[in-house]
Amino acid sequence: MSCLVIPDGCVGLPTLAAMEQGIPVIAVRENKNRMQNCLEDYPFQPGKLFIVDNYLETVGVMNALKAGVSVESIRRPLADTRCVRSSDQNKQAQQTVTEEAPKVVRLHSK
Repeated sequence: MSCLVIPDGCVGLPTLAAMEQGIPVIAVRENKNRMQNCLEDYPFQPGKLFIVDNYLETVGVMNALKAGVSVESIRRPLADTRCVRSSDQNKQAQQTVTEEAPKVVRLHSK
């Protein structure tokens, strides 16, 4: 499993290389530093930037990524379940494929 764990706001060559190669980046707010970069402004691929409060959440994100579980699917509150009729399933499947993942996954409240 490949991912990069960084202090929030820290941008350097490893962060830029991970962004370029599509490697997930986990920014930890608990790790204070002097850099003031806003990571959300950088062109990360959708679902490749995770912002967490602490290292315990970091381990949770890493385990979810390793297991192939969508981080959005384990974050509370869970989205409502949508029921569709069988005749609508093809249409629903086409819509699901075209929907884009969120660019930044926040695991904390602002």
